[in-house]
Amino acid sequence: MTASASPVLSVGLAGLISATLAAAGTADHHLSTSSDGTPALPGNADTAPATGFRGQWSPGMAADAQAEFAAQKFTPVEMAEFAALFRPMIAPYARVDLGPASVLGADRRFRVYPQESGYPYRAIGLLTFTQGGSSYTCTGWLISADTVATAGHCVHSGGTGGVWSTGMRFYPGRNAGSAPFGSCTAKRLNSVTGWTRNADENYDYGAVKLNCTVGNTTGWLGRWWTTGNQANLPIAIVGYPGDKPSATQWGSAGRVAASESRKTRYLLDTAGGQSGAPVIQADGTGPGGCEGDCGIAIHAYGADGLGRNSATRLTETVNANLVNWINTP
Repeated sequence: MTASASPVLSVGLAGLISATLAAAGTADHHLSTSSDGTPALPGNADTAPATGFRGQWSPGMAADAQAEFAAQKFTPVEMAEFAALFRPMIAPYARVDLGPASVLGADRRFRVYPQESGYPYRAIGLLTFTQGGSSYTCTGWLISADTVATAGHCVHSGGTGGVWSTGMRFYPGRNAGSAPFGSCTAKRLNSVTGWTRNADENYDYGAVKLNCTVGNTTGWLGRWWTTGNQANLPIAIVGYPGDKPSATQWGSAGRVAASESRKTRYLLDTAGGQSGAPVIQADGTGPGGCEGDCGIAIHAYGADGLGRNSATRLTETVNANLVNWINTP
């Protein structure tokens, strides 16, 4: 894809944002690696459109039609067991100045009801998995019918002694005890050697290849990368923070506070469990190539020494890897 137009369908997130308002390392750090050793297929990242898709779901249609597992309702007892088992994931290699609690002053987050609110919220989901003997939650967002973008530390614990996550499951549009779009397990986990070998936060990104095509029902988000300055760009972050009721979706809106070559920093409220959430620019909210709702970064870390939460920025190379992971069956 190019750094300019990425054709996606326009939806209503722009109004929400408006209302609530180089680099270290080498290209080798972006070398793709996967949990099963499958090489990523070379994609044409210069021309492949990062198209967002609103999905086929409509009232009266089975929301879980293309999920691997059917829609599910959890009883209060099951929800209590779920909350006790799955802890919100925080990057294992986070520096000491990256605190897990990232609500910056007054809590300005808002509850989202994904099925009722529709696209793009139903294309964002809860990830559950096991890593190093413990069970965790993260956030992921569909970037194709069967591919989910997320933080690298959600799929691999980082560094040469790290391990791949196991038992991964994705619940698009999960809302507490309701999984209206069903759920899907993982065929393959992907990241890059900058994270799996070096545990470098600048390369903390990855993807989950699903055993289903649920994105054909829920839709998926577009993407927009740029080398330009992101500062002051209106954004929203939507995910599953662990300090809120278990498996509920929350959002926060504001502007980019600082733009770096590999990081995007902001003063939006987040918490553990939102690792992997999309940093979204909505069409019409600022300059750039976004047409519709586009992910411009992947949330990964809590507050730094200046009180800013941060994400792994989508660069041309990051996007190229996402394209390759989408294209690999």
